[in-house]
Amino acid sequence: SFQVLRDVTFGLLIRELKTRFGSYRLGYAWALLDPLLMIGAFSLIFGMRGHSGFGGAPAPLFITAGYLPFIFFKNVVSKLQSAVNANMGLFCYRQVTPFATFISRFILETIIGMVVGGILVLGLLWFGFDAIPNDPLQVILCYFLLMIFSFSLGIVFCVVCNLFQEANKFLDLLMMPLMFISCVIFPLASIPAQYQNWFLWNPLVNALELIRAGWIAGYVSPNVSGKYLFGVTLVLLTFAMSCYRLSHRRLIAS
Repeated sequence: SFQVLRDVTFGLLIRELKTRFGSYRLGYAWALLDPLLMIGAFSLIFGMRGHSGFGGAPAPLFITAGYLPFIFFKNVVSKLQSAVNANMGLFCYRQVTPFATFISRFILETIIGMVVGGILVLGLLWFGFDAIPNDPLQVILCYFLLMIFSFSLGIVFCVVCNLFQEANKFLDLLMMPLMFISCVIFPLASIPAQYQNWFLWNPLVNALELIRAGWIAGYVSPNVSGKYLFGVTLVLLTFAMSCYRLSHRRLIAS
């Protein structure tokens, strides 16, 4: 059964590559242009604040360390949310399951994120920024937790949208304000102390701040908690797998 899942996942992965990038004139370059344009725009807009506005870090490095994980989270959740509807015609084959579509899209987004991240880091080094992570182990661990969190939330959203079609519009609208309440373009320390606890309930804030603390030398965010991020991720993963187990037949039958 593992070999079947592996082969089906590989086939779906190749299909996703062709359908997502094959119809564009620039093809795979769009995967790089999207975060590059956004990071460049934010760096120009907020770069006037100087290093003091970003916890002592240069604006391009600060924005990159926050926007790259967030765009990965956003892409994984949105792609997994629509994975079943996009591959509905393939479920007539017994070997193809909704879980295989989740895995293939998650792997594709992971590969794209790693390639884009590597290119952007090399670009920052080219322009003279110290873009090498100060604590690579912390960055890798926090990124891994964010990946599992995104994967789990995408499955939950897919199940919910299958049960309630109206949820699609609500979840799409949720992503834009989520960027502004997840400390993507500003540090947690810039928020008044009496309101920081409200932001810390958001697991994304903990993930992004921990990634920045491990990436940028001298960046400190003392109120975030890796244990909280791990606990929320574990609970969400358990809930997501339970939802899928209970509704996987409904996902195919729909």
